[in-house]
Amino acid sequence: MNLQQTDHSRLGCVRDRPMDTLDTLRSLPLFEAMGDDSLQHLAGQLNRRRFEAGEMIVHQGDPGATCHTILKGRVRVFVIGEDGSELSVRILGWGEVFGEMALFEDLPRSASVEALEETYTLELHRDVLISCLRRSPNLALGMLRALSGRLRHATQEAKELASLTVVERLLRRLGQLAEWSSKPVPGGTRIMLPMTQQELASLVGTSRESINRALVRLRQQGKVRMENGWIDLLDEGPPAPDAD
Repeated sequence: MNLQQTDHSRLGCVRDRPMDTLDTLRSLPLFEAMGDDSLQHLAGQLNRRRFEAGEMIVHQGDPGATCHTILKGRVRVFVIGEDGSELSVRILGWGEVFGEMALFEDLPRSASVEALEETYTLELHRDVLISCLRRSPNLALGMLRALSGRLRHATQEAKELASLTVVERLLRRLGQLAEWSSKPVPGGTRIMLPMTQQELASLVGTSRESINRALVRLRQQGKVRMENGWIDLLDEGPPAPDAD
């Protein structure tokens, strides 16, 4: 997957009509409990962004002045270690928020964010967010719920790293990817978020070589099928023959 720099001069900001933006905000978990006056204030301060698959939205280490709420698409949150190794932290989708930590801490971005597919977001500047949090306790509670959910996810990830094998962790991640974007195929389900073995390794927290061995093991067990670069999760049944 080729990473491209965000070209905001090309993508630009798309302003919605006020009523369109209000309806959109009411549909999102973070904003659904806000009163009409607060929503009206917020609606006039938002920018809608579009990012192409493989495009970088946030860069680790950069100053952070905005956060995003996902309207459509999927993004991958990942960190780069001092040795240059990459670890995916999470994949986010509709209604989820990213980039807000740098706004509260006034520190550089702690992670990078890449669009996995064509993605639309609502972008909110720090000053606007702080103003809205002061006006709306319900928005503050929604933000706390989002942060709490992220902490719970990180705790679960740590437990998995400690207790599951690479094969088990990979199978669980493939199942999550299938839940987010898939289509039925003969004998199973095809994951429609294309990922390289290196990207899978980053998501599972291991090396590309370990992912390759884990995929071979899952194929031998009849749990996955590799076909033209796609990964199919197979229905339960006898192990499939291991084809070269």
